[in-house]
Amino acid sequence: MDLSKNLRGKLENLTSFLKNKEVIIAFSGGVDSSLLAFLSNKYAKKALLVTEKSILYPDDEIRLTSEFAKEYSITHLIIERDPLKDENFRVNPKNRCYICKTGLYKDIIKIKEERNFDLILDGSNIDDLSDYRPGMQALKELNITTPYIDFKINKQEIREICKYFNLEVQSKPSMACFSSRIPYDQEINEEKLDMIRESEKFLRNSYNLNQLRVRLHEGKLARIELMPEDITKVMTGQIIEQIKIKFKQLGFCYITIDLEGFRSGSLNEVLTFNE
Repeated sequence: MDLSKNLRGKLENLTSFLKNKEVIIAFSGGVDSSLLAFLSNKYAKKALLVTEKSILYPDDEIRLTSEFAKEYSITHLIIERDPLKDENFRVNPKNRCYICKTGLYKDIIKIKEERNFDLILDGSNIDDLSDYRPGMQALKELNITTPYIDFKINKQEIREICKYFNLEVQSKPSMACFSSRIPYDQEINEEKLDMIRESEKFLRNSYNLNQLRVRLHEGKLARIELMPEDITKVMTGQIIEQIKIKFKQLGFCYITIDLEGFRSGSLNEVLTFNE
């Protein structure tokens, strides 16, 4: 495929920006950071991928980051963090993402200073400015570079550029950390994160579901968000019984399927409504 004139211009601006720079990419393995990793490796003077391994992310995602780095021969560093050591994070305030991002990027800044890199790149895109994203404040305070925002590139355009370069990641579903499944002001702990991780893993592997969330509400209520076409797929007596048994084993007391389906950042809807 070819790119539109407008998008081609944005891509040229981005690649020109990368030239002659030594950059670190905060690499989650998602579409946004994968394209940044690919372009940095292709156009920057030097590129290093840094991935956070923690209880907040599936182990499979960490494995995929390593496979991507090996496929394109990009230097990759995995750092381990335990966000639950931070009491301010555990109480789950509305600026939870700010607290988490600050901790992560302070660790990456140390690597940047030790290895004398020029910039740290984050894959936030222009669409992220339209949602409640307290983590963006951390990026500003720590002088983290957000090239997609600087060059006004949105999520769909990122997928189009991935397709242009034949990157398999182009169709990968959006992913957010497990803490985003817990409503603000409800404690984040290891038990809850394990319940969320294992329940989502079960749904993905058992029924071939790609895009989903299991939100955990007080009282150990599971609110399952699926794509609209997948809701009818699982709404059979046999599958409902399987889900009920598995979720009860994991510790849930109540199991629901949200008829509105998957919505990225749906817990922010309550925040916006209350405001």
